Amino acid sequence: MLKKKYVIFVLEDSTAQREQIVEMLNRADRKILCAKTILQAKRLYKINDSDIDLFILDLKLPDGNGMDFLKRVRKSLHNTPVIITSATITDTIREQANGLNVNTFFEKPVKMKALNQAVVKFLH
Repeated sequence: MLKKKYVIFVLEDSTAQREQIVEMLNRADRKILCAKTILQAKRLYKINDSDIDLFILDLKLPDGNGMDFLKRVRKSLHNTPVIITSATITDTIREQANGLNVNTFFEKPVKMKALNQAVVKFLH
């Protein structure tokens, strides 16, 4: 039996942060889809929506808010795990995100070891 190749969707506008995340995630059993704007994310999501196994979403983006993108995602992918990253995670953000079935949060700068542990937990 072939092992499933997990698809992870990363929405992060910071090039350095995105590269760190991709480097940490880059394993043979994972395909990484990356976007740095909401517009790119919408296009990429439209092509790959049924294949995505996990989302890692930044909130503050140059053309909008990652939470708005998540609302769109939740219309079709209700149970796909979601990890939120943000420089500031307020109670309001947590409340809104919990209503959208977010699995966990990481404040920036994100500790890659902890993020990787969460990814492994949600994929396996």
